[in-house]
Amino acid sequence: MLVCEGGAIHAHDLPPTLQTAEVSGTLPQHSLDAAVAAFEKDLIQDALKTTRGNRAKAARLLDSTERIIGYKIQKYGIAPARFR
Repeated sequence: MLVCEGGAIHAHDLPPTLQTAEVSGTLPQHSLDAAVAAFEKDLIQDALKTTRGNRAKAARLLDSTERIIGYKIQKYGIAPARFR
């Protein structure tokens, strides 16, 4: 059931899942590549925190290889030693 004031239902009366990005104010602020890179960097940093900077364990935790994680650590400028 939807309840609203007035005689008409407006977009702002709808739940966020039914609103457009413009109406709900959730337009993307970054490109898809930038958003994916930021998410990936956060995942790697969280894995390194959990494993106390151990790249091999972080790679296993992320279901990846140590080589790929090493490449991405270099790409994003992450310092694994600071998580020890």
